[in-house]
Amino acid sequence: MCGIVGIIHGGNHEALSRMVYVQQHRGPDDEGIQWWDDLRTGMGHRRLSILDLSPLGHQPMSNDSGNLWITYNGEVYNYQEIRKELLNKGYRFKSQSDTEVVLKAYEAWGEKCLEKFNGMFAFAIYDTRSRKLFAARDRIGIKPFYYYHKDETLVFASEIKAILASSLVEKRPDYYALHTPTRFQISPYTGFENILKLPPAHYLVFKDDRLTVTPYWEIKAREDEGVSERKVREQLDALLQDAVRLQMIADVPVGVFLSGGLDSSLISAGMRQNTYQDIHSFTIKFSEADQKFEKIVEDHRYARQVAEQLDFRYHEFEIKPDLAELLPKLVWHLDEPLADPAAINTYLISKAARDLGIVVLLNGMGGDEIFGGYRKQLACLQADLYQSLVPGILRTWIEKIFDHIPVATSTRGLKTFRWSKRFFSFASLPQMERYLTSDLSLSQGEYHRLFLNGPRYKETYFYQSQKEVFNLKGISYLTKMCLNDTKVFLPEHNLTYSDKAAMAAGIESRPPLTDHRIVEFMFSLPPKYRIRGYTQKYLLKKVAEKYLPKHIVHRPKAPFGSPLRSWIRGPLSTLVRELLSEESLKARGLYNPRYVSELIEKDRRGLEDNAHILWTLLTCEIWFRTFFGK
Repeated sequence: MCGIVGIIHGGNHEALSRMVYVQQHRGPDDEGIQWWDDLRTGMGHRRLSILDLSPLGHQPMSNDSGNLWITYNGEVYNYQEIRKELLNKGYRFKSQSDTEVVLKAYEAWGEKCLEKFNGMFAFAIYDTRSRKLFAARDRIGIKPFYYYHKDETLVFASEIKAILASSLVEKRPDYYALHTPTRFQISPYTGFENILKLPPAHYLVFKDDRLTVTPYWEIKAREDEGVSERKVREQLDALLQDAVRLQMIADVPVGVFLSGGLDSSLISAGMRQNTYQDIHSFTIKFSEADQKFEKIVEDHRYARQVAEQLDFRYHEFEIKPDLAELLPKLVWHLDEPLADPAAINTYLISKAARDLGIVVLLNGMGGDEIFGGYRKQLACLQADLYQSLVPGILRTWIEKIFDHIPVATSTRGLKTFRWSKRFFSFASLPQMERYLTSDLSLSQGEYHRLFLNGPRYKETYFYQSQKEVFNLKGISYLTKMCLNDTKVFLPEHNLTYSDKAAMAAGIESRPPLTDHRIVEFMFSLPPKYRIRGYTQKYLLKKVAEKYLPKHIVHRPKAPFGSPLRSWIRGPLSTLVRELLSEESLKARGLYNPRYVSELIEKDRRGLEDNAHILWTLLTCEIWFRTFFGK
């Protein structure tokens, strides 16, 4: 994992140096700059050495003839197979790095090289002869790639702050993108006007001042019947084992984020299948005081059991974060206005691992999206049954009752009431609107009460960009939800914060469950392999029973979250009052100050659970102040 930057036809060496410097956290081991004065073009790199730790892996790297130059971030896990194929075609290699394999694969096959790669990557290759730039991002969107284009100039980087450091871009918020019911941005939007992100599974070409963006892969969902469960289970097992095997390839120590949940525990079991060497696992827990308003499932207790069974080196940390310091720091690292407290968890775990000399951590990202593990997915299915059995008049009466039920007292949360109130708030909506609202996003009415101006709810990019999946024919509602989660929520939210927060500590995080072969396989199956009755991740659990105790496989669902309700009412209460005051919000001009005050007051009194929306508003205000001044 590294940091890449580039300027095509603009700027100067000094601007490129600033871009490289601001991404030093992404690559503490080495830096490189290649600048061509006559072309007013250059590429830069910060290196986190994972494969071939020698100077031969230095970047930017050129081909033998010196006309192709690459700056590359990520890992192509099957690079050794591709290397053998290129050797048979007559190519010779100077290093043992996957960077050189990617460069020569492009030299051999052009854009078709992307079809051969199994990995996570974002890279750019510049041809000094044709003055053509080719850049690409991995299929699932694990590695970031941002760019700015105006006239003859293109600026790109792994992080937005590097593009801003070039001084070639006028820094302005994108108010169309910021008018969103959710807590993250969806490609190509970033929250910054004219700074875009390359969507997953796309490549771009920049030549003769013309920029084109092209998809090279897509998930083609279907629901094939007729294959026996035994065969399906064996196929998934083989794919999972191979994905873990490939993602353990490194010339540095490899560990694992171990939550004790199904996904990370299964990844851990796969790691033990591949090596008898020491494996370090990292787990967090929260203090009793922080869990006052919601008792979080004791992940650490399950994680400890898994680590003992697999004979891992187990590291457990109780998190007591200095939120007033950490939140602004993480906002700066995340670049985009992305609001999820799990970024703090990821950063603190990554920092602890790095302090112990671990550089690579595998994680369980993708399990809920791909295999059907989110509570919202089951709730949306149950809402279909609710609508079919309960008449509309009775539903209206029930929902009004729950609307007035409190979700907390002054000393503790009322989880059952909170979940019930949440369910009845969206249960009568149509399928798409229900799904969009169920993910802690604002409903249509809430959206219009919160924002002062801007597009109507159904005109937002959030809504418009997700219509296509729900208009697909021939696949079930559950498959549509999982497909949309995999195409949108996974890359734009989970993988974005995971990459940025881990890289803030100089850690490469790898998610084996997002191997594109696993994704293609799961979206060829009928919905019964995702949710059967009330059992979620049905097929994944059946595979896991081969390697893990049943009480681990079938333990209660626990999100990789934080005690947000306690944080909002406790250590963050002063920031909430100051940054989300009516005076502050009037000056910002984006949100309705009166409605925000109402949200704060109802949350404080326990009438509503508004912790997530308040976190989102707080994060967004800190983002404004971080990147655009007070």
